Amino acid sequence: MQILEPLPKSATGLDTPSSNTGVSDVHAHADDPRWQLARRIAASGSLGRSRLLADFLLYVVDRHIRDRTDEITEQQIGILVFGRAEGYDANDDNIVRSYARNLRKRIDEYFALEGKDEPLRLEIPRGGYAPSFSTQAVAVQPAHDNRITPQLGSSADATLNTSPQHSEESLKPRPLNPLSDASISIPTTRWYAVGTATLRKYGVVLSLCIGLVLGASYKVLRPLPFLKRAFPSPSEAASATLWSQLFSNDRDTFIVPSDDGLVIMQRLTERPVPLTSYVNGSYRANIKTDGDPGAPEILKLGARRYTSVVDLDFVAHLAQLDEVVPARMMVRYARDLRMEDLRSSNAILIGSTEANPWIELFQPHMPLRFSFHAGKDQPSGIVNMHPRSGEKDIYGTPDPSHTYGLIAYLPNLTSTGHVLIVGGLNTAGTEAATTFLLTPSLMMPTLQRAKAAHGGLQPFVLLVGAANVAANASAPQVILERIGPS
Repeated sequence: MQILEPLPKSATGLDTPSSNTGVSDVHAHADDPRWQLARRIAASGSLGRSRLLADFLLYVVDRHIRDRTDEITEQQIGILVFGRAEGYDANDDNIVRSYARNLRKRIDEYFALEGKDEPLRLEIPRGGYAPSFSTQAVAVQPAHDNRITPQLGSSADATLNTSPQHSEESLKPRPLNPLSDASISIPTTRWYAVGTATLRKYGVVLSLCIGLVLGASYKVLRPLPFLKRAFPSPSEAASATLWSQLFSNDRDTFIVPSDDGLVIMQRLTERPVPLTSYVNGSYRANIKTDGDPGAPEILKLGARRYTSVVDLDFVAHLAQLDEVVPARMMVRYARDLRMEDLRSSNAILIGSTEANPWIELFQPHMPLRFSFHAGKDQPSGIVNMHPRSGEKDIYGTPDPSHTYGLIAYLPNLTSTGHVLIVGGLNTAGTEAATTFLLTPSLMMPTLQRAKAAHGGLQPFVLLVGAANVAANASAPQVILERIGPS
């Protein structure tokens, strides 16, 4: 295996050889227990088949073993592991910190599951990226030694048995860690005896009374959460089918809020930002200032990490779903997402193409698509690619009192997972879509029609309309529905 070096500018991963030090350096410590442990973690299911997480881990462990810890910096990791340009601004681009948090969580998961018996432990302490190794204490089952084993006799007094011989009595359960060699008195109090007798005598009666009280108060008591999970309503069961497809134990789910700094910048410059420019960051460098004194501030806005309260509220609701696997749920800012994440993982993309350019990748497979135009000569809205009788070609917002949102459930880029797109033409439109999605009774008809023969769900797209009252949506309802591949 080849390890990334600082000299080559082509930081494409572990395939780039170096003139600094080559494969022989890795071979030199191939038998090092620390390197072998790092390799096992990198190949484990805990890292979720993420090449970037594996590269990150192997890079910092390699530098640590070779005593080149001066190269374990955010800047060097960003350049060599994540392909950032030399001299990039780590204050504006926190991808290393984001992945480090994820990596720490995955390492903990590895040692809790697959690597629970590993004698050597690895961690990346917070505040830095250099790994730390420690040896796990192995529990040894002590041999029988009756000289220190307390013996419980038939009376209420217990004394230590100093006899080396085993007896039937000595094999009975005994209290652990006696405080001294003196006998330990355990008084049998009268209240204890009376309480035990009372429970034996009136246990059935007490149980019946408790049952009657609960039965009488049934109408005034709220349903307990575990009862709700055990006996879900039909609408809750339908929504559970959707969420169980998006959250699973064997796959990450990336939740990606909108980039509202990007929206502000596009509105001010009247220039759209395509995905390619968004990913490589050129959209900030290519802005035409035309001598505008406010151009530097516009550039700053494009670099800021803003998102809406509607998005945050939606993420907070998602985190409370019963189907969520906390260790597999990742909140990732749109600027920090990578193509690989959408190939191997599930994702929930919030916003529109204007606020979350990653949605562009899935629009060709959507019969209803976002369309934004900077000028006023062309209307912006949600385009109906194949209008049916009575349907419009485009659902825009000529009326400020009305808005539209979109919900799309689609395969990921490799059809190995699922992607959910939830957004709108504006903040109120996104709120309409999220409110509709989180209301099981509203989603149930579509989810029942989208149910596939194998028990999963077919792809579907919903156009949701709602009244726009002071940038807030009210009473969302389905305008259009499309089920099945487009």
